[in-house]
Amino acid sequence: MSTLEALHAIVNDEAAPQIIRDHVVDSLQFALRNYPGYFTTKEVQWLAEWNDTRIPIAATKLLAELKTA
Repeated sequence: MSTLEALHAIVNDEAAPQIIRDHVVDSLQFALRNYPGYFTTKEVQWLAEWNDTRIPIAATKLLAELKTA
């Protein structure tokens, strides 16, 4: 969880270069879609609450899949 918190800090840091923030978001999005087993349910729930719309969309979809499984 601490790694995700660090990534969250980067994504929300206006001083961080936009390209870095975009890479973090893209990487998390890729992992959520292609490697859902890497995340706990608690982590996915937290990711679903992020301000950036791209990550919550992927996380919410994964949560829905977990509930139906």
